[in-house]
Amino acid sequence: MVMNKNGQMIFIGIMTSIMVFIVLVQFISPIKSQIDTARNIDNLNCTSTTNSVGTKASCIIVDWYLPYFLAAGIAVAIGFITQRKHVQVVQ
Repeated sequence: MVMNKNGQMIFIGIMTSIMVFIVLVQFISPIKSQIDTARNIDNLNCTSTTNSVGTKASCIIVDWYLPYFLAAGIAVAIGFITQRKHVQVVQ
């Protein structure tokens, strides 16, 4: 099967995005355990009802770390798929 360079670049982009996705999935478990550790330390007791506003905000930020990490990884994978190597500007 013969492909032109554009077809090869799309194929390489898809393979790279699959690799990024696999690495992202492998990082979920260690990140989840670090989030649990961060939430349960003495100074950041997220289960307490008497927390200050700053502590509650810190707990929310720690909770949202994993979804932001996943969104960034998915964005990178999509970027590898949709990248363009040669863009020609028409004037």
